Order: sequence, then C-alpha cells, then structure tokens
Amino acid sequence: MRLIDHLWFQRLRYIKQLGLSHLVYPGALHTRFHHALGAMHLMGQAIEVLRSKGHPVSEEEALGATIAILLHDVGHGPFSHALEHSLVDGIGHEELSAVVMDRLNEQLDGALTLGIRIFRDQHPQRALHQLVSSQLDVDRMDYLNRDSFYTGVSEGVIGGDRIIKMLEVVADRLVVEEKAIYSIEKFLVARRLMYWQVYLHKTVVAAESMLVEALRWAKHLASNGTEVFGSPALQRFLRSPHDRASFKDPHVLRDFLKLDDHDIMGAVKVWADHSTLRDIAEASDNLGIQAMSRPVEKYYLAYPRWLGPEWFE
Repeated sequence: MRLIDHLWFQRLRYIKQLGLSHLVYPGALHTRFHHALGAMHLMGQAIEVLRSKGHPVSEEEALGATIAILLHDVGHGPFSHALEHSLVDGIGHEELSAVVMDRLNEQLDGALTLGIRIFRDQHPQRALHQLVSSQLDVDRMDYLNRDSFYTGVSEGVIGGDRIIKMLEVVADRLVVEEKAIYSIEKFLVARRLMYWQVYLHKTVVAAESMLVEALRWAKHLASNGTEVFGSPALQRFLRSPHDRASFKDPHVLRDFLKLDDHDIMGAVKVWADHSTLRDIAEASDNLGIQAMSRPVEKYYLAYPRWLGPEWFE
C-alpha cells in the first residue's frame, strides 16, 4: 500500500494504457494504473499455482515478485508508447522504471531490493523474472484481456486463467504443461491480431504521428527561444534535450514523474492557437489522411523507429 499510495504510482491513473487508441475505440480509456493492479493480481495467482506444484517460493520472494510487476510500468511517460522517445532520447520506459525503483528503494530504506533484483533478472529463481518479463508473462496476460475488453475487439481474448493454472518450472525456466498447448496457440494468435487491429491501427498511428510531430516542433521552437506554453514540468523537456545521463539529476526525474496525459493535451489546446504550430498540425493532418489511404505496411516504412523491439513491448 505504501507503493500504491505513492505519488509516483498514483500518476499512472492519468496515463492511458493505449495512447490515442480511444480516437478509434472510444472505450479504450483505461490506464496504466488499472493494468499495474491487474498484473499484480495475476502474479499472486501464478505464485500460488507454482507453490501448489511443489516449487518453493518464500514470502519474501513472493513480495519481491509482486513489487516488480506492480512497478514494471512506473517509468511510462504521457500517452504510454505513443510519446516514448519524444520527450527523452535513448532511454525506454523499462529502464526508466528501474531508475524509479532505485529512487523508491532509497526512500523506503532498501525494502524494494529483492523486487529490483527480480525485475533485473539478478535473482537465482529466474522463473520469477520470467513471470514479470518474458514471452509468457503476467504483464501480457493482463493487457491482452484488458485491452480486448475496453476496445471491444474480441479477437484479443485469451484463456489467461487456464494458462496460469498450467504454469510449471523446469530447469529454472517458466514453461506450461503440454495440455495447455492450444491455449498458448490462441494466446500467440490473439496477440498478433491485437497488434494489427488495435496497437497498429492505421488511424491510431496517424493520430500519434500528428501528436509526435506537434511535440517535436514545440521542442524546436522552445529550444530556440520562442515562448511555448507548457506546465513547469513539461517546460524542462521542451527547452532542452534530455537523455539517459540526464536522469542522474534528481530534479529531471522529479519533473518527468510529474508529467501525464493532461500536461500534453493541456499544452496542445494552447498550441492550436500558435500560428507556427497550427501550420505544422495541418501538415501532419494531411500526412495522416494520406497514410490512411495506403496499406499500413507502407505507412510504417516512413516511421522505422516505431518498429523497434521496445515499441512492441
């Protein structure tokens, strides 16, 4: 509860899980907060299953795994993946989550040490890390069913409960019992379909492209001395570039963890009256319309940075 009640975790209430997908799927308004709690719940179920099959998981390890999954997305910025590399350069949300965990661990006198070791795959029981991050982790089990529910795309529904009940550990690797093979096949197919129907929907991608371009141009103007509206925390990231090394400064991390979707959209509403930004927004709008008339594969050739493995996490 000390973690859930913390300001940095509560911020996830105001970061949408699916970025701008609600422009296509109006119900997709769920947040990273929802997802983190759901994944934590599934982690508890998975640990109980492994214990029931004779695999020793101590209370300390169970708490550590719970902490790791609860905080696995705490480093996300506004609109989740949509602006992943727009505000800061060269550092993804996983690495930022680890930085946040380290700072929280300092505040809580080392209480998160085991959870951080599990998150970073430094704990002897590697299966616990695989529950947090792998091809078959509770993170994916939660977001597929959750995203499917809130978008109404039934192809994303998976048999998460059955998969968890079929979990096993062999040679310190997380596996499933053979009779779960069809559930795993459905899991893989569902994930593929969700990418093409939701996560990579051409209209969502076009809208995110417009937002990325507006933010890029705002940063260009602000860094060259033009007055650009933004909250105090957002101003820091508009006026000067920030990368991995920047987060050694606690003030940079503090301001990043003040940002959420409201900072961005509040600024965009004001930027709409800025003549230069309005022009670039109109140009981006035209690009989006052209993109929607082309196959999505061709559209993505223009944005290879979005095809990196970090985006697909």
